[in-house]
Amino acid sequence: TGASAAPLRAKVTSKGGTTFAALDSFRKDELEKIVFNAMKAAADRSRELGK
Repeated sequence: TGASAAPLRAKVTSKGGTTFAALDSFRKDELEKIVFNAMKAAADRSRELGK
């Protein structure tokens, strides 16, 4: 849709609810960093295999 995820997240997340708890856990555990590092490792390995 081209819309930011933040407005949708706000619509479906009740403070103190289950979705809030999951998203808060992701934030605390730095999920974005974990996923970024995993994708970088895969891309690096792909380049190595392509040589």
